[in-house]
Amino acid sequence: MKHFIHAVFLATLVWSMQLSATEVLSDVKSAQILIEDIKAGGHILYMRHGITKRKDKSRSKVLVDLSSCGTQRNLTEEGQAQVKRIGGVIKSLGIPIGKVKSSPYCRTKETAKAVFGAYDVDDKLAYSMSKAQKESEMLGKYLKNAMFNSSDVIANAVFVGHTANLKDGLGIWPKPEGVIVIFKKEGSNLVFKGTIKPNEWPTL
Repeated sequence: MKHFIHAVFLATLVWSMQLSATEVLSDVKSAQILIEDIKAGGHILYMRHGITKRKDKSRSKVLVDLSSCGTQRNLTEEGQAQVKRIGGVIKSLGIPIGKVKSSPYCRTKETAKAVFGAYDVDDKLAYSMSKAQKESEMLGKYLKNAMFNSSDVIANAVFVGHTANLKDGLGIWPKPEGVIVIFKKEGSNLVFKGTIKPNEWPTL
C-alpha cells in the first residue's frame, strides 16, 4: 500500500512539474494569417461554444443536469446558424482537423458536432466558473496540460469549451461566443498565436 501511495505521489509531482514548466508565450498574428497557418495543421484550436441566451429566467433556479439540455444554457437559433456557417467554412478551406474534445455541456457538444463533426466528450472540460475555486484551478490546469500533451502534428487538435477554463488555465479570456483561439506547441511552451472571431472567417 505504501508503495502505491508513493507511486501516486510521484506521478502527481511529475504532472505538477510539467505544468509549472510549461509557459504560455505570445506571438500574435492576424486572423487572416492564422487561417492560412492552420491549413498546414500542427496547431491547437480552442473554440468557445456558439451564441447562447445568457439570461433565462426559466432556468434561474434549476440545477444543471448534464444529461438534460433543458436545464442548461443552450445555443440560440442564431448560435446554431453561426456554428453551422463556421463549420462550412472550415470544411471548404480544407483545414485538417484531428482529435476533437468537447466539454459535456449541450452547447459545447452541439458546437463541436456542427463545426468539426466527430468529437469525444471530456468531463474535465466542464465549465469551471460554476465550481469551487480549487476545482476551477484544477480544471484550468487540466486543460493546459491536455493542450500541451496533444499529439496532432499533421492535423489540428481541437478543444471545445467555455470562457473560464481557458482563463483559469492559460490566462486568456476567449471572446466573443464562437471565437477560436489558436495555440502552437514550441519546445516546452505553448504559444498563443491569436484569435479568429466568427465574423473574421471568409464568406463562402
